[in-house]
Amino acid sequence: MNSQKKIQLEPNRILMLNKIIKVVIAVSLFFSIIFFIGLDKHHFYYSYLFSFSVFTTISLGAMFFVILQFLTRAGWSVVVRRVPEYLMSNIGIMFILFIPILFGIHDLYHWSHLDEVASDYILKGKSPYLNTSFFIVRGIIFFCVWIIISKLFFGKSELQDYDSDHGHTALLQRCSPVAMILYGLTLTFAFIDWIMSLTPHWYSTIFGVYIFSGGLVGFLALNSIIYIILYKKGILSHIITIEHFHDLGKLLYGFNIFWTYIAFCQYFLIWYANIPEETVWFLDHFAGNWNTVAIVLSVGHFGIPFVLFMSRHAKRHLGFHFGMAIWLLLMHILDLYWIIMPTVSPKGIHISFTDISTFLFIGGVYCYFFLRQLSKGYLIPINDPRLKESETFENQ
Repeated sequence: MNSQKKIQLEPNRILMLNKIIKVVIAVSLFFSIIFFIGLDKHHFYYSYLFSFSVFTTISLGAMFFVILQFLTRAGWSVVVRRVPEYLMSNIGIMFILFIPILFGIHDLYHWSHLDEVASDYILKGKSPYLNTSFFIVRGIIFFCVWIIISKLFFGKSELQDYDSDHGHTALLQRCSPVAMILYGLTLTFAFIDWIMSLTPHWYSTIFGVYIFSGGLVGFLALNSIIYIILYKKGILSHIITIEHFHDLGKLLYGFNIFWTYIAFCQYFLIWYANIPEETVWFLDHFAGNWNTVAIVLSVGHFGIPFVLFMSRHAKRHLGFHFGMAIWLLLMHILDLYWIIMPTVSPKGIHISFTDISTFLFIGGVYCYFFLRQLSKGYLIPINDPRLKESETFENQ
């Protein structure tokens, strides 16, 4: 099998798509500014946080996948590792998009209001950690760690394409245990800060794992979507096989079950203990028609894929795999909307134009930089020492 053919996208393949994305970015930015100035600034920041969280969790899911391949010294995944590397490298863009959240701290987080802290003994007790200055410092630290990991793993993988030095792979294998530990710690505390502290009286010891598992499902779904499109377009059909899609499907299915397990554990333990400061979060998220959203997530995020995507045939049938990947990506987006938005819309789900415009803006920026990377670099790590193993991989 000749891996040297069609390993780069022709720029004109995505030129029109990039032009469309630029228009979407410009229009959505215009309306986002209008909604921010003329309508509800308070709601705008929650919409922005939701959209920011969707794309940040996808990049962090990609980062976990990349680190995991080097940590386990996996051979099968080499030909499907480059897209995750590109998605992971978008974490630097998310750092820039994090800046508006810093301006919205007082609209988003009750613990940033000194008068409320002074009159609330729980917030006062948490104030050494939950305060504006430390929040900003931690956010910068989180992104610095992620950017360093991204630059190291993507930089060395890409450099190997040109100098054929297998020492880069050996270095990344040695660095992967430390990178995985730093990844786990920073992701957990980042989303404790950005999402869990929206309800500062509430806490969950597995909230970080919940966000991690959901983000990983979102990434794996998007990853399958992208590779199926590239395969159907004939760009990687001579390199990637049904065997690779079968394994990508197994990962997507398996981690979706893991998300379900974590979501159920978080709910069941809090329900069973029935402690007011813990149950308040679920009471708010089951209020009004948010309860309907919770039911949709239970059925759509777990029940439907559990039954329909279990079989070997479903994972190897690219049309069905593609449909299930789109479905699970939508479920991940809905899950984050359900987690974040009841804080600002306590009576029930209410999708506003602000939600749509901010999502299109951040999504447009995210896709634009991803497609730039995709069009400039190689679509597979052409000099990886395990490339032949990946090309000839077969499920047992």
